[in-house]
Amino acid sequence: MTTADVTSTRSRRVVIVGGSLVGLSAAIALARRDVQVTVLERTPRGGYEGGGGLGVDVDLLRTVTGLADSPPVCRGIDRDTTAWPLLASWLEAHANAMPGIDVQRGSHVVEVGDGFVVTADGRRLDGDLVIGADGARSTVRRWVSPDRTDAVYAGFLLWRAMVAESELPAAIPWLEPNEPSREYYSGPYRLVTYPVPGADGSSAPGARRLNLVWYDPARAELLAERGLLDGETVHGTLAAADVPAQLRQELEEVASQRWPTPWREALEIALRRSLVFATPVVHYRPDRLIRGRVALAGDAAHAASPMVGGGFRQGLYDVAALDAEVRRRPGLALTSVLSPYEQQRLPSAQAHVERSQAASIHYLERWHRTVES
Repeated sequence: MTTADVTSTRSRRVVIVGGSLVGLSAAIALARRDVQVTVLERTPRGGYEGGGGLGVDVDLLRTVTGLADSPPVCRGIDRDTTAWPLLASWLEAHANAMPGIDVQRGSHVVEVGDGFVVTADGRRLDGDLVIGADGARSTVRRWVSPDRTDAVYAGFLLWRAMVAESELPAAIPWLEPNEPSREYYSGPYRLVTYPVPGADGSSAPGARRLNLVWYDPARAELLAERGLLDGETVHGTLAAADVPAQLRQELEEVASQRWPTPWREALEIALRRSLVFATPVVHYRPDRLIRGRVALAGDAAHAASPMVGGGFRQGLYDVAALDAEVRRRPGLALTSVLSPYEQQRLPSAQAHVERSQAASIHYLERWHRTVES
């Protein structure tokens, strides 16, 4: 029996907009419930070169997806960590291997309606349910919440980079296996660092990478000049190649003055090699998660700062809630899961964003006190 023969027996259909971590996790979970899933991802094949590090609850991920193996991670005392491209590639490989899932890369959704989407090339795809897992700048959110379409700039950005452990000078001491992540404050700046596996997935000492996340609240003018910030609305990230040379030099000088070894050396390497890119932090506190036959999940539903952690975890909770409702209703229309899903997840999603907003306000107040003094 071919894959097409298997998938044709699936009478309930879901279209997922966004083939990143939450979208792929949802596809894998729902396909196990005899649901036919189409995942539409805007980036073309081979689009996993970017992204930074993140913490991942491997046990939760395996429980939600039902997958038996684990993604490449560095085991730590406080959390397991990985690189976004490694986790995304791992999830997509599993999705592509499962009957009932069709991942379509290079599919840019430009219109969303009640149970359908339209792509830039004019294709219309219908589903019993549409799930928007298309990130903080969600297109699907525009249909679910037309009165509140955009996430709001939190007031700071993150300079991010990953540097291979092998590139650091041999004389510099570094993390031992299983050590916790590190966090430093210097004046108004905050630096969070932890190891992630190498590009090949190896977590062996010497083969890892150092992930760096540098909080910087002084770049609103830069973002506006680059067309990435319009009022409170963020329109994108600043790619490493687009960071001006003068700014890279400024950041290198700040790093040399403020950060200890080996983070200083790692940042100098990353800046000189143009590995550092910027992600503006945004907030979106949802008033709703559903409309008609459409639901939001992940950052599309509740964007928050990594300052409070758990962004991907919250997305997995969304997937778990949807999956649980589908499992309870094997013979019913998929629309029957939406109200229970919203009732379960909306209060938690709102609380998560509120914690993030409070933490961000506290951080910005600290910044202003430092500048004024």
